[in-house]
Amino acid sequence: MFTSPVEEIKGRLDIQDVVGQYVKLQKAGANMRALCPFHSEKTPSFFVSPARQSWRCFGCGVGGDMFKFIMQIEGVEFGDALRTLAKRAGVELKRQSPFFEKIQTEKKVLFEIVEWAAKFFEKQLESKTGESARQYLLKRGLTEESIKNWRLGYAPESARSLLEFLQSKGFSDELVGKAGLLVWVERERFDRFRSRVIFPIADLNSQVVGFGGRIFGEKANDKTIAKYLNTSNTPLYDKSKTLYGLDKAKLEIRKQDNAILVEGYMDAILASQADSSNVVAVSGTALTISHLKILKRYSQNLILSFDMDLGGDIATRRGIDLAIGEGFSVKVVSMPEGKDPADVVQKDPSLWQQALSQAQPIFDFSFQRALNLHDKTTPEGKKAIANLLLPLLKRIPNRIEQSHWIGLLSKELDVKEDVIETELKKLKEDEVVPIFIGEDSSVPKQEQKTRKGLVEERVFVLLFRDPGLLKEVGDRSVALFSLPAQEILQGMSKNPTFDFKEFEHLFPEETVDILNQLALKADVEQWEEEQDQGETLLEFQKCLGELLKLDLKEKLDKIAKEIKLAEELRDGERVKTLMEEFQRLSETFHLSH
Repeated sequence: MFTSPVEEIKGRLDIQDVVGQYVKLQKAGANMRALCPFHSEKTPSFFVSPARQSWRCFGCGVGGDMFKFIMQIEGVEFGDALRTLAKRAGVELKRQSPFFEKIQTEKKVLFEIVEWAAKFFEKQLESKTGESARQYLLKRGLTEESIKNWRLGYAPESARSLLEFLQSKGFSDELVGKAGLLVWVERERFDRFRSRVIFPIADLNSQVVGFGGRIFGEKANDKTIAKYLNTSNTPLYDKSKTLYGLDKAKLEIRKQDNAILVEGYMDAILASQADSSNVVAVSGTALTISHLKILKRYSQNLILSFDMDLGGDIATRRGIDLAIGEGFSVKVVSMPEGKDPADVVQKDPSLWQQALSQAQPIFDFSFQRALNLHDKTTPEGKKAIANLLLPLLKRIPNRIEQSHWIGLLSKELDVKEDVIETELKKLKEDEVVPIFIGEDSSVPKQEQKTRKGLVEERVFVLLFRDPGLLKEVGDRSVALFSLPAQEILQGMSKNPTFDFKEFEHLFPEETVDILNQLALKADVEQWEEEQDQGETLLEFQKCLGELLKLDLKEKLDKIAKEIKLAEELRDGERVKTLMEEFQRLSETFHLSH
């Protein structure tokens, strides 16, 4: 009987199958291996242990169980990983709160509604009614494959066709409205999307959450009709937190370590057709801090293909400011005037790739544009250039990088650096997006391990390779280990076969996770290299010797501090005793080398 949903999910799913949905696994002895999905490499260093239901990359150091894999690969928190795996395993997640259950039940129904709506729009595009919309998409350069893969559709001109279809499926008008698919005119309900090409918007799990609709044909010339119409914010969809195409692009963004950001749905689809599979689009809004935090899970390198009029779009400038403040490395793709990525790709896909290869760092781009816009030799021109560039400089988190650009601006404007720094300080806080200097990455930086911690880990790897080495660790040697390591050694001594099931309950989950990864490393080493017991024993003894040296050094450092304190207190007797102890330990330390 399972005691928790986590245990039940692990009992129903195999980590090999979970990981295998994202990477191509190959047999490697008792384990499986692949190229790591979290960093670029040519030789596989990513291993999965079916026996231990764990994984680890020995190149970048990340590892864990199936939940941690989903958290890393999808860039989500534990709760989202739990829901994703629960769905795959067919495990129902329950909460005691009736309110929670009501909300979850409603969200489930809303997901069903928007999925049926997506199917309805797709069917309409394939029908005779949607032929004009289909021809429009093909003329714009979309392939049949792209239309299918991106699930594009068509909303008929009829005022209530979608509503009537959803009513026939048993959904109430109230919930259809909550899904963002209706508009109310006085007391009448009508379809929100009519006579438009439809772009389904998906979440990170590729579940449809909303829609974007674009007019086409003769209506595109009618200035009274909005060119694009999007689902309003709903319990499923928040445009400030949703990036179009991220569900398709996230793995490629991580692999290439950069994301291409465009403005429109058509831009994203056509760019992906032109071999830019790491492209995403903002969804009916300007770039927000939430968008950036989501992208940051996959990469901190951003290539923007927006309308980059420095003196114009305030929302675009603010998005750039936010990205810089979040620590992104930002580049800009220059498009021919009046053209967007979709236009360029439609004309010649190679021109798009050429433009990407010539993307400029944002500060190079901004300096060049600002200097081209204004005359730097006049006081008015200097002021205008400074007004454009100082807000950008203010947001640079790295002071060394900021100093570089201050120096360059000083040279270009022929003014002193301290004058520019004074103007920077004058910028009000509400003119500057606060700089966020926290870590927020899907592949977190590994904690800085001490030399002692690394040696202890090596000891456990060797113990997993040869459990008989445990007898080499006498009482005196045990004292050299950290307290957590001593507890693990004690647990192992009671279970000489090192069967995790027998003693994993003795340790915190994090400790068991680390031991699983070290055991996997031992398995991989045994498979990759031959090392006789004599060599293993020799390495093990060297590790114990290294721990002894580290212990002695730690004691010497401590005594040195005590001597200094005793000298300050003018305690001659204490100084003499400590010096003798220091001398004795020093001799032992040198003998151990």
